[in-house]
Amino acid sequence: MAAEARAKERETLDPADVLGDLESLDALDAEIARVREREERRLIRMARKAGYFRLRIRNEEFDRLFREAFMAEPRRLSTLARLESRRDAHYVGRRARDARRKALLGGFVVAQCRHKPDVHARIVPEIRTWLGSHRNPRVGARNVEALEGFFGDPAHKGLMPPIASTKRARRERAHRLILLGAWVLARRKDLKELGDLVAAELAQFLEQGQRVERHKELLKDVLGK
Repeated sequence: MAAEARAKERETLDPADVLGDLESLDALDAEIARVREREERRLIRMARKAGYFRLRIRNEEFDRLFREAFMAEPRRLSTLARLESRRDAHYVGRRARDARRKALLGGFVVAQCRHKPDVHARIVPEIRTWLGSHRNPRVGARNVEALEGFFGDPAHKGLMPPIASTKRARRERAHRLILLGAWVLARRKDLKELGDLVAAELAQFLEQGQRVERHKELLKDVLGK
């Protein structure tokens, strides 16, 4: 059931909603907290009414009695369980869209650097410094290492579609593109050359691929539309 809910979420969510996800998730988290608190109060009230607090019941005995009384027969999911399932689906959808956004922007950086060696030469030190500034030094070092091939050559095979399309090769390439895309999102407003490059070239880059309108919607905040 949870897998079906996540699949449905991915199919029905419009990429244009990506900027509203945080607000909707905050509201959903608040509703979950409210319902959980309400149900916990109800449970305590019902347990007190049934005389639970007047008896000494071991944990394992309580667990057995609870399962025999409530879990022996199928029951509808509670409101709290349904809300938590919705939140899980939302988070999966949001992470997937965030990864696609960053991968698209990473592909844009690679394409620009392949065609403009001078841009590549100028931005590599900035990317290396930004990656290395991760709050966890070991993570920063691993991220820098993942892009060493790109730092030396923008046409490095690690950023190209793998000839042998293995799951691992696709995952590693996606990780590298996502790192580059994360840099774009973090630095495009502060680094003038990057901001100018995005403003001048990103829309044209997206026009060259498939699902043009979908990708433009996914990056509409970056495009300024």
